Amino acid sequence: MTDQELIRALRRLMVETGSLACLGCGHEHSCGIHGCAVIRQAAERLAELTREKN
Repeated sequence: MTDQELIRALRRLMVETGSLACLGCGHEHSCGIHGCAVIRQAAERLAELTREKN
């Protein structure tokens, strides 16, 4: 899986809040509106690292 494929997969998964993908991790911050906060942050950080690498 490439970095871009991983970023896209994380972004697709973040909208699964409330399903089995949601861990109820305690980091909730408008997850119901914006998707999982942890996955959203991971996707953004990975995108930053990918931009820095290129």
